[in-house]
Amino acid sequence: MLCDKTSGAQFLNEIRDSMESGFQWASKEGVCSGENMRGVKFNIMDVALHADAIHRGGGQLIPTARRVFYASCLTAAPMLQEPVFLVEI
Repeated sequence: MLCDKTSGAQFLNEIRDSMESGFQWASKEGVCSGENMRGVKFNIMDVALHADAIHRGGGQLIPTARRVFYASCLTAAPMLQEPVFLVEI
């Protein structure tokens, strides 16, 4: 889940689609094992964007957003959990 917690950030509605694409890419290929991420939420607290619109394109933002989401996952101390299945026959 991607939440906007910024206040007074300009041009954020212009890059929303690119940020969502970067989030979907990052959550589809998780940072630890390449598996889907489940139960994660990212709060966007602050944004510094270039004033020129040409530098805010999807080709610039999507890979950068993916790396930002990966870095925030790694700083949050992620864990791998072993799946356990119970079968009664």
